[in-house]
Amino acid sequence: MTVFWVTYVFIFGLCIGSFLNVVVLRGLSGESIVLPPSHCTKCNHKLAWYDNIPVLSYLLLRGKCRYCKEKISIQYPLVELFTGLVFAGIYYKYGFSLNTFFLVIAASLCTVMAVTDIKEKVILSVHAYILAALGLLYNFFNISGANSAKISLWIANFNISVYQSFIYSLLGLIGGFAVMSFIALVTKLITRKDCFGEGDSYILGSLGAFFGISNAIVILILSIFIWGGLAVPVFLYKWFKDKNFKIFSALLLFVISAILYGLGEFFDIFTSNLFHWFAFLLMASIGLYCCKLLVQSIKEGEKLTIIPYGPALIFGVFVVMFLL
Repeated sequence: MTVFWVTYVFIFGLCIGSFLNVVVLRGLSGESIVLPPSHCTKCNHKLAWYDNIPVLSYLLLRGKCRYCKEKISIQYPLVELFTGLVFAGIYYKYGFSLNTFFLVIAASLCTVMAVTDIKEKVILSVHAYILAALGLLYNFFNISGANSAKISLWIANFNISVYQSFIYSLLGLIGGFAVMSFIALVTKLITRKDCFGEGDSYILGSLGAFFGISNAIVILILSIFIWGGLAVPVFLYKWFKDKNFKIFSALLLFVISAILYGLGEFFDIFTSNLFHWFAFLLMASIGLYCCKLLVQSIKEGEKLTIIPYGPALIFGVFVVMFLL
């Protein structure tokens, strides 16, 4: 029965993923998500029901429109498949419950925000607002069951008891938005350019409202490593291609030192505190030197490949959702 229900939820997730594609595309274009009916974005031909079967239609049509033969974006099957897997994973871990209901809605909103950020480097604030409101509601009634102790608050001479989870939700909303806005402000003052968009603050604030302040901190830390893992290879390739060997060598040296330091921590090979701190300070010094070169290159007008930060935050959410 478990296999049956996981499969059922997976198929349901595929269908929701198809709808999320509509939300993404029409949200960016400003169209209604209801009308007009599904149509090819190239030739505007109305699609038949058999052209809208998640993943399967894309495979049968070999990634091309049945009517104009133009290529269909790979985004469609990827979003459908990803949503199906996430829904199945949520059900498998949390079962049929109100908690699962809220989590699949949150996962859907997160997926939409990630795709719009990847596609157009835009976050539609309405999606973050909905997630934040959903998170406050989710924690006000303590649907997850975590942090279920009650706290008494005096507001206008009224004693109100609320779950601890709701307090953490409010702190996550305010703290997430404030921290991300502060990071964006500091990087702009240093580089004199916008390194983070306002949408990143909305994302972390809404995630904090849903998952609480402690998880928001974990998500932020995870996102740094996730974004770095994606960005570093891209930057290394660009600087090597542009023959900017000074910053290329510095960043490559930092990556190697960070890996060695991580292995040393994992295998516990640091035989003394002095050796441990020497290795850490050496790695940190190389990292700071890389930052100095990077800031200098940005100030000098070098155009770097823009890698949106929002998807890294959202990928951190799924790590928290399934592994923590």
